[in-house]
Amino acid sequence: MSIELVWGTGSGRTELGAFDAALSGANVHNYNLVELSSIVPEGATIERVGALEPERWTTGDLLAVVLASNTSSTEGERIAAGLGWELAEEGGVFMENHAPTAAACERALEANLADAMEIRDWEWTGNRGTQVVDHVVDGGAGAVVVAAVFHPISHGHRDDDR
Repeated sequence: MSIELVWGTGSGRTELGAFDAALSGANVHNYNLVELSSIVPEGATIERVGALEPERWTTGDLLAVVLASNTSSTEGERIAAGLGWELAEEGGVFMENHAPTAAACERALEANLADAMEIRDWEWTGNRGTQVVDHVVDGGAGAVVVAAVFHPISHGHRDDDR
């Protein structure tokens, strides 16, 4: 299984509008995101793609993701969000965080990953990574998102007599 890492930044009149714009930057804005806890399945790989290919799945499909995000409507404020991961023979873990700066987000991700590794008696491979995005709010509101896209939970439309 390949888990695809996508990210985006956005601006809007409101924080929700900015969040939608950031999802658009990652090209996951036309799916219903279902947030997962942070466990990577055994044998999975993580691929940085930046944004999903257009129209990959059907509009409205349920898409399984681990999501990090941050929004603000304070002019000039810097915001950051990111995901960190560590892989093991048994699977792996994602950690999500948001912070006022990319550096602060990186530090929190490193600490969270260290904690996650301590409580699991796994064979860690040393395959660690992070993806952090930051943005300065410039009028209205701003948002950042980083998502680990697992796969659609639903695909296409079904007639289930509802």
